[in-house]
Amino acid sequence: MSLFSFAFIFVGSICFSLGFLHLLIYSRRRDLKVDLAFSCMAFAIAFSSFFEIWAFKTSSLPEYTLLLKGTLTVQCFLWICFAWFVHYFTRSEKRWPPVLITILYGLVQAINIFSPGSILFREIVELDSFSMRMGEILFFANGPANSFRIIGDAAWIILLIYTATAFIRFGKRENPRKALIFGITIFLCLGLGYLHGTLIDLGIADPPYLGSFLFLPLSLVMSYSLAGDIVKASHLAEEIKVAESRWRNLLENVNLVVLGVDHDKNIFFVNPYFLQTTGYEKNEVMGLPFIEIVPEKDRDAIADRLRTVFTGNAPVLPERHLPIVTKSGEQREIVWSNVLLTNTGSSAAGILGIGRDITDQKKAEIGRDKAIRELESLKTKLEEENISLKEILQTDHGFKEIIGKSDGLLYVLSKIQQVSITDSTVLILGETGTGKELVARAIHQESGRVDKPFIRVNCAAIPADLVESELFGHEQGAFTNAINRRRGKFELAHGGTIFLDEISEMPLEAQAKLLNVIQERELERVGGSSTISVNVRVISATNRDLETEISAGRFRADLFYRLNVYPISIPPLRSRKEDIPLLVKHFVAVFNKKFGKNIEDIPHLVMDILKNYDWPGNIRELQNILERAVITCSMPSLQLPDDLRPLQEIGKTNPAPETEILSLAEVERQHIQRTLQKTDWQISGAKGAASILQMNPSTLRSRVKKLGLKKT
Repeated sequence: MSLFSFAFIFVGSICFSLGFLHLLIYSRRRDLKVDLAFSCMAFAIAFSSFFEIWAFKTSSLPEYTLLLKGTLTVQCFLWICFAWFVHYFTRSEKRWPPVLITILYGLVQAINIFSPGSILFREIVELDSFSMRMGEILFFANGPANSFRIIGDAAWIILLIYTATAFIRFGKRENPRKALIFGITIFLCLGLGYLHGTLIDLGIADPPYLGSFLFLPLSLVMSYSLAGDIVKASHLAEEIKVAESRWRNLLENVNLVVLGVDHDKNIFFVNPYFLQTTGYEKNEVMGLPFIEIVPEKDRDAIADRLRTVFTGNAPVLPERHLPIVTKSGEQREIVWSNVLLTNTGSSAAGILGIGRDITDQKKAEIGRDKAIRELESLKTKLEEENISLKEILQTDHGFKEIIGKSDGLLYVLSKIQQVSITDSTVLILGETGTGKELVARAIHQESGRVDKPFIRVNCAAIPADLVESELFGHEQGAFTNAINRRRGKFELAHGGTIFLDEISEMPLEAQAKLLNVIQERELERVGGSSTISVNVRVISATNRDLETEISAGRFRADLFYRLNVYPISIPPLRSRKEDIPLLVKHFVAVFNKKFGKNIEDIPHLVMDILKNYDWPGNIRELQNILERAVITCSMPSLQLPDDLRPLQEIGKTNPAPETEILSLAEVERQHIQRTLQKTDWQISGAKGAASILQMNPSTLRSRVKKLGLKKT
């Protein structure tokens, strides 16, 4: 083998190896089209070298012509690949120059194939021989030039201009150093090749053409750049490996649900917190279709969404709410932050979702919202019904039970026990202040309706024109001030007890409607047309003689008979004076606590005065007098006020007739005067009046002076 042949084979082998190497790189990284272009260039140089060896050494004109056409075809393909190499290497945005160069060189190839003498010669007349210094003979074609060669020259000039402008822009835009190195290398190769060809044409230099050799530096520079990229890639790979380890460690240990879904919509990654939350084992979910762990109602929508994301027809939502189903079937509410995973190209490889479990928060919010709705409903109901706390809760009267042990009171208690277990209508009769409401509450407390409302209505305190609205409610717009719909007392007392105090004060019109409610257990609101069923026990009370009211035409007889199913008469306090000491002790204890007093002793004189008083106001009057006495008393012994004269004037010294009702002050005055007369006006001492009255002697003297008592 001659040195000439060895050189061409050496260049061709190197270019072939480089072409194969870059083709292998492209097969792994389809986005590196610059490597594909360079691979095609290297293969073209290699084949051109082999064709040139055969062509230069053949003496047969037909064989030479065929080999020359083959060489020129490969070289045209080389320049096309070179144009695209420049385009991809410089990341040029203009695509039309390499397209134009491709079209021109494609036309040159067609002319080269169908022309008798190739693109260079119109026809090859003969072969000229040339003897090299080493004694090897080479043959070259000779003949008239092909006029279409100008197309190849134009394509060559456009290629040079495009290469220069592309590398200049690349240097300004991205990497000046890299652009300078490659630009100089390319133009040295092209320039030297063009210069050598021109010198051969002028007869100054000897053939053969060295175009293939001149491309060798460019190949070496490209390989050097590739080696640098490989080294850089190895460093980047190490950094990526460290970063991947760091991120994987983070994803494995973060208290968030982490889930990876591949392009086939199967799960390819889960972290331990996901397994802890869902109860799955890792081998149970790896490779499982993602839609298998979402609620069944969402599966079709999620499958469609994933399909559009992976086909590039829809973006991945950066954040969205999507529940997942655990192994036990429980649904966990998850808020996902999603990231689209891509291949080295632009295609989607999968989705990585990082989720925050808000199930407990959601439950708390639902409970909170439910509580708020219930509170709002209750608030609206209370506003609509205008119910005061006084009407719903039992009022504190100062005692928790009925106080007393008299026969009259025990009789009342037995009546309460009898009727409380029924739902019968009760009529409570008694003077003012005898405790009719307390009896009504006792009946309610002992009945099966104790957990339901006890609504008190004072019929005497409601204006006559508002009685029906108060008792039975009204619709919106029923009368001038009926701005909102309102439920009446009977509706409020549904299931419980309504206490109609002072029933004799109810207007006749309302009495008729009340009778219908008691009989039919249903009512109509004022201004309404619909019937409302109510289940209410009715207890009424009055201090008047209803039979007299019926005779006077102020009360309906039929309503009286309906109310008087089970009458209870409460005796007045003057008929149960043996209960007065118990009541006094009870009220004094209550007012001690209320006013911060410490009255422990109730003198016999005071108790006698209270027991001898007639109490026209009954227990309410006793309660009020004791409250005033506790307020004014500054001693541990109870003292009554001096001005307790509800029925008589102070100043009378003579005892009143037995038929006359005396005030407490007058009773006290007479009692002190009788005691002084019995002790012959001796105040102090063991047998003195102060000892008998259980008073301090100085207090008694002050009281005698104040009352104007004198020894006769």
